[in-house]
Amino acid sequence: MNVACYLSDPPKGFEMYKSMIMGLNTCRLAHSLRENPVICEDWIKDFWDSATTKKGDVVNKSKVQGKEVSVSEQDIHEVLLFGDEDNDPVEYPKEKVMEVLVKMSYEGACPPPTIKKLLHPYWRFLAHIYLVCISGNKIGLDKLTLKQTSGVVSVVEGWKYNYSKSVFDDMMANLKTINEKYWYKFPRFMQLILEKKYLKLPITVKTCDFKMMNHLVFTMLNQRSRDNVEIKYQNKRKLEKFGAFAEIQEEAPAQINAIVAEEHDVEIIEAPVGTQEPVENVDLTGVESEEDIADDRMINDDEVNDDVDETETETLAEGLTAEPEDVNEPVNLSPPRVEQVITTETVDVDHPREEPAANLPPRK
Repeated sequence: MNVACYLSDPPKGFEMYKSMIMGLNTCRLAHSLRENPVICEDWIKDFWDSATTKKGDVVNKSKVQGKEVSVSEQDIHEVLLFGDEDNDPVEYPKEKVMEVLVKMSYEGACPPPTIKKLLHPYWRFLAHIYLVCISGNKIGLDKLTLKQTSGVVSVVEGWKYNYSKSVFDDMMANLKTINEKYWYKFPRFMQLILEKKYLKLPITVKTCDFKMMNHLVFTMLNQRSRDNVEIKYQNKRKLEKFGAFAEIQEEAPAQINAIVAEEHDVEIIEAPVGTQEPVENVDLTGVESEEDIADDRMINDDEVNDDVDETETETLAEGLTAEPEDVNEPVNLSPPRVEQVITTETVDVDHPREEPAANLPPRK
């Protein structure tokens, strides 16, 4: 199936799986589980329809959109980031694997195969994720081969395991030249490899709609087995969380050492003469009462008058000691300058302007 996994906090009621989710997010399978590219359906079909290999080849050759491509074990190692080495094993002896399965509360016989439903629901979740997200299984998600079981227990115990070779061997076994009934395996892994290795491949419009594995898987794992099922988990062994998926040790909040101020002493003294009630002698060191504040605000009138007199005296003294003006500086007594405006008119020579007659009395 090769789907991506949604590795967020488990929903309410499934807090038991919180350590499992944290372990998956920090283990060497984390990158290959979370990567969820847009899958071009034509790329995947072209690759598997034309994939060929020869005996002794370590490369899976094919054509995608008319361009020659190849996928090797090294490509898987570089893209999926499993953190494995070439000489790491891909399968462990069944006796060694069975020792870990017993710790995982497995109630079945020695593998192969490993029956997934005979694992405790906590570890069944891990086996289910491996089958659905890492393996190339299209069907048959109830059983794990010895190679697949070795991959599961290796991530739990931190054993060396060549996940890149395991995936590549599964790809080679699916070639058309070897198996006529081939499937379009590893669509997510193939998309990641082709995208990184061949940047100029034409993007096609038709894409695969692969749903991520989400929180619904928790409900499925906790379903009660039907009574008519021959093989079901009996819960005979107590759950033990260990390895990369051990119980989370939550740190207690740090204790704050606060320093509390000492309380003022209260002393009961004898009442003054003429009174009957005792008086509390309270140590108010450093505490200012309201009466003290009021006393500070009250100022003697005599002090105010003295301050006013001193202020007036200082002002008068400043006036007497002021520097005199310079009397020798010449004073400009000339009247203000008046600009004379001269208006120029154009005179017509042929038709001179007649001057108005003076308003004079008649001559006698």
